[in-house]
Amino acid sequence: MAQALDGSASDVEQLTERLRDLERRVAVLEHEPEKPTLAQPELAATAPTALERPRPPATWRGFPAPEMPTGAVSVLGKAVLGIAGAYLLRAIAESGAIPKLPVFFVAALYASFWMVWAVRTYTANRFAGVTYAVTSALILSPLLWESTARFQVLSAASTSVVLAAFVVLTMALAWQHNLQMIPWVATLAAVITALALIIATHELVPLTTALLTVALVTEVTACLGHRLSLRAVPAIAADFAIWLLIDVMTSSEGVPEGYHVTGPTTLTLLCFALLAIYGGSIGIRSFGLLHRVTIFEIGQGVLAFVLASFGVMRASHGSAAPALGVLCLLLAAVCYWGALSRFADEACARNRRVCATWAVALLLAGSFLLFSANLRVPFLCLGAVAAVYVYTHTRKLSTAIHASLFLAAATVVSALPMYAGNALAGTLPKAPAWGVWIVLFSAVLCYAIGAREPENQSSRRLLWVVPAILVAFTAAALAVVAVVWVAAGLLEIAAPHVSVVRTIVNCLLALALAFLGSRWKRLELGWIAYAAVAFGTLKLLFEDLRFGNAASLVVSLLFYGLILIVLPPLMRRGQTQP
Repeated sequence: MAQALDGSASDVEQLTERLRDLERRVAVLEHEPEKPTLAQPELAATAPTALERPRPPATWRGFPAPEMPTGAVSVLGKAVLGIAGAYLLRAIAESGAIPKLPVFFVAALYASFWMVWAVRTYTANRFAGVTYAVTSALILSPLLWESTARFQVLSAASTSVVLAAFVVLTMALAWQHNLQMIPWVATLAAVITALALIIATHELVPLTTALLTVALVTEVTACLGHRLSLRAVPAIAADFAIWLLIDVMTSSEGVPEGYHVTGPTTLTLLCFALLAIYGGSIGIRSFGLLHRVTIFEIGQGVLAFVLASFGVMRASHGSAAPALGVLCLLLAAVCYWGALSRFADEACARNRRVCATWAVALLLAGSFLLFSANLRVPFLCLGAVAAVYVYTHTRKLSTAIHASLFLAAATVVSALPMYAGNALAGTLPKAPAWGVWIVLFSAVLCYAIGAREPENQSSRRLLWVVPAILVAFTAAALAVVAVVWVAAGLLEIAAPHVSVVRTIVNCLLALALAFLGSRWKRLELGWIAYAAVAFGTLKLLFEDLRFGNAASLVVSLLFYGLILIVLPPLMRRGQTQP
């Protein structure tokens, strides 16, 4: 009996051990680590190794199922029902059972309801919000098209009000959460609808006003601190509408058939509205809030100014030029204030460069629009001297460049180019006009004030090339005229004699420039000396060989050869001197 009990006990122990072993194996297969027991340390340590088997290679099981947003099918179903409701209203309007105008108001409220629902849903489900916004646009745009172009229930002015109100409603609803996509949908729908109606109805003024209103709402929203990526859409549409309005209403062939004639005052107001919207936006964001001016603002600001100026000039047949010139000078003053004071901080470097560029362009445009030819030269020369004076106090590179630009513009509109050209290569002129003396005096003053500043010889000496060239070649022209005038009282002057005088004066000019450049360390004078040598080469080919005789050619070639020998060593000596 005892042996039987012992045998049964041993069987139970073996069965227990087998059960424990199976539990360990199942735990290993299920990746559940188990602490090794004291009785079986080796088995616990080696069991995972014994049970690990290589996994079969992965096989391609087809493309994964497309991931749809949560409830996407349901959202699309609601949108389809919304479109069905719009078609129901359209069918009621076509049936004639109810007047079309009340049906239109109901449909407009229906589209607005979908936009409100879109904004309320967007924070929880973006897909649903965008879908409902698109549904609202798909309801309103065809409704306005048919009510204006087909049924003619609404006038173009009423349609413009509805489009503007739709965009205002959307911006107001999206204001709190600073949304991007829903304003995109509403603005794009309004712009496309307005442009399509312009083409279909030829009603330019009210629909252009609607586009300008959409642009104004967008810019006001951006100025109030809401980041919008859609500013370019209404801007491009407004630019196109203004350009089309100018082209149609100021055509030389008259207003085409089908368009309503627009008066000059209305056209001028619409053109200035475009400039005021984007000029005001740039002023508030850049000058007021010190935001960095964007590429869009730079391009749109220039385009709006050009379109507005062109439209006003065409509408007034040029009579608005003085007023436009005053506006240009005022804007130039504002831009100079921004470049020299408001944006003096290095963090505003782009704003400063843009303002400086706009300032010089506006001042040049204002001078041409406001002043006559006699007043334009002294005004530009005064601007050049003022720019050099400012440069000596601020060391701003742009102001020195502006001085050269103003001097170049004053030279172009004065009699100096014709006078110098005739004196150095044509029929000798008489006494120079007063404009020549003003430009010469201004160039001397600019070079004397600006070039005396200690400059880096390799970078900023180029700034003074324009005034130095004006002084050098104007002095040479005056010298040629003076020498020929004095010689004419002593002997008879012929074409070969004039040719020799010009050659000698040109060679002396190059020699003087090289000497002064090497002595004063003025690199720009050396560059102009080589320019005088190049001019002398052309002169020998096209004047001396054509009009000179043997004696004049000997003298001209002698002086020209001597200057070619003397000039390079003189320039090298100036460069090697400490």
